[in-house]
Amino acid sequence: MYRRQNSLLSVGEGAENVYGAGRTNGFSGGALETWAKVRLYSPRATAVMMTLALATSIALANPLGMTQPTDLPADFDVALGAVGLTTSSARFNPGMMAYYRDGEFSLPLYHSLIDNPWGVPFTMEMHRRSLATSVSNPLETVSVIARLGDAASRRELLGDPIAQAKTRASQPDALRAALEQMRRQGLIAEEVPNLTSVPADVQKAAALVLDVALSSYRFRTAAFLDITDLPGAYSNALRPDGGYDPVVAMRERSLLRRVDRGYLAAGGQDLAAAVEQARLWAQIAPEASTYSIRIPTKWGDILLNGTGSQTYGGDPVLLVIDTAGNDTYVDVPNNRSADNWLSIAIDTQGNDQWVSAGVPLDSSLANWPGRRENRAVPGPGCAVYGYVFGTDVKGDDLYRSQKPSMGSASFGIAYIRDLEGNDTYDAYADSQGFARVGFGILEDNAGSDKYFGFQQVQGCGLTLGVGALIDRGGDDTYDANDEVIDFPSPQTTEHNVSMAQGAGNGVRRDYLGGDSLAGGVGLLYDVNGNDIYKCGVFGQGVGYWMSAGMLWDSGGNDRYTGQWYVQGAAAHFAVGALEDGNGRDTYTALLNMAQGAGHDFSLGVLVDWAGSDSYTAPNLSLGAGNANGIGIMVDGEGDDTYNSRGTTLGTVTESPLGTLREQAISLGVFLDLGGTDQFPAAAPWAIDGTRKANTVRKGNPLETGQYGIFWAR
Repeated sequence: MYRRQNSLLSVGEGAENVYGAGRTNGFSGGALETWAKVRLYSPRATAVMMTLALATSIALANPLGMTQPTDLPADFDVALGAVGLTTSSARFNPGMMAYYRDGEFSLPLYHSLIDNPWGVPFTMEMHRRSLATSVSNPLETVSVIARLGDAASRRELLGDPIAQAKTRASQPDALRAALEQMRRQGLIAEEVPNLTSVPADVQKAAALVLDVALSSYRFRTAAFLDITDLPGAYSNALRPDGGYDPVVAMRERSLLRRVDRGYLAAGGQDLAAAVEQARLWAQIAPEASTYSIRIPTKWGDILLNGTGSQTYGGDPVLLVIDTAGNDTYVDVPNNRSADNWLSIAIDTQGNDQWVSAGVPLDSSLANWPGRRENRAVPGPGCAVYGYVFGTDVKGDDLYRSQKPSMGSASFGIAYIRDLEGNDTYDAYADSQGFARVGFGILEDNAGSDKYFGFQQVQGCGLTLGVGALIDRGGDDTYDANDEVIDFPSPQTTEHNVSMAQGAGNGVRRDYLGGDSLAGGVGLLYDVNGNDIYKCGVFGQGVGYWMSAGMLWDSGGNDRYTGQWYVQGAAAHFAVGALEDGNGRDTYTALLNMAQGAGHDFSLGVLVDWAGSDSYTAPNLSLGAGNANGIGIMVDGEGDDTYNSRGTTLGTVTESPLGTLREQAISLGVFLDLGGTDQFPAAAPWAIDGTRKANTVRKGNPLETGQYGIFWAR
């Protein structure tokens, strides 16, 4: 068993979580029009509409760099025809799954993927397009991420939701007017100071943020209106995990039902728009400007600074705008209390440091013995029952925290955005795009960056959460540490449980009180570059317990290395998907369940659209189903090399006779759609240019059988 070790997972209790081992050895114009209409509906309706769009238009031509076969669903039907199935019949039986699947708070995206395995590439492409075009529109990024998590508010749908606030901020003395309004509301106790030293553009930026903050506070209030003791809930969210208690677990589930994430998302979209416009105004302030203003408020300090290199930290912060120097932000921005519900930092210059208190600045967390210390205070970029935004415009920056940080949200929205530079992100856990009951986003727009972490990092979503890491350019490294073993896995104690790099994670309690919690959505999206991905157990497009984890890499010569449940794998009613667009890629998985593998009513998908690739795979891999799982492996183009063993290359394990499972489908599908390929001698059925059915047991009806399918076209 594995006891979860992070402080923001529970509401005053420790929900024990077991990861099951499974130890068996581009679309057309018509679709675009349909998608435009789909965006007007709720996420639940969206899932249905996208399926209709898939049926009416299959062409997946992609201008974003993914060279895709033009008729993949038809190829799926041809492959499945080897055993008499179709994309309509080769699916999980919901009635059969109901005997085994347990978990409250599942998300529509999860259901759309698990219910139609053959539509997974299309569904991912639709969401990827939205994120690809939101590069200069943080409001839209928040909106897309929120829709992945079933929060349907779309504040930009009928126009700019903060247009009037922008107009007010552009008026003379707008900052003073905003501050005076806060003073009238009792948020500022002192007289408003003289602001003449502050550049006009910085004043506009601050005025806009404060104006939108005053209106967004109503959304935040509505989101948590049914939580009577918000300070107590905040404190509970920061407590370390303890043992399982059914009374505490019931209180937790009741709390989750009382949060309205639609209101939460609405406020986050407005604030994201305000922060972006404030950044645009602040960064054109004259660099020679010298000013320093501090205004205490009940929501935290307002700090406007254009004087040298500064260190921020200690007191709660509402807003920092800094336009000079190489600065250090110590646990800023973050929500220090329930009253400090909003924290924003905008830095336009310098090589900056965003760190948690006490961490070494010249040594990685992996080399620091203090990394396992109690995380009672949120780190920089961590939201708890509120909103946190951080924007860094320039420089080669250091982000280092052993606390939840860097786009980490628990009952809130956190959005950290770095626009340029070769940056280092070094975290311990629950960071770099992490969320539970909310939305956590880390976005880096340019530069060759390095991401280091241990557990639940680099795009991880827990219950009712979407955690996303989006990197839009550069040759990047993603490393979920598997050398310093702080989180030993139940599969193998020689490796860490990573839950990283596009990981959805739920809470398993079927062996306790039967009060399991469905997981959320974890996403890592790298737009281009030659990238390196490394993890231990559970990572690189992985799902666990009614969740969805996705890793998308649109281009470049990439290297993926992991151990068990990696590279498009899932366990226990979950979905894991890895999709790579093009380039000469190398996939290495060393232990078990990898590269398009599903275990226990789960779906694992690996799709590599183009390039001459190399696959080194373990048992249960390359299109393999285990214990009524579905595994799908697709390689589109290129001369590829496969080296694998055991149940692999379009094969499945047998479901046990004399149980309900013998009437549930198990399916492994391997498709290589082009090129001259090399297969291992240990898999004599795997011959280039052939289609082979590896039937373990034929079902009656057919869709209740266990089948493997190999097709190298």
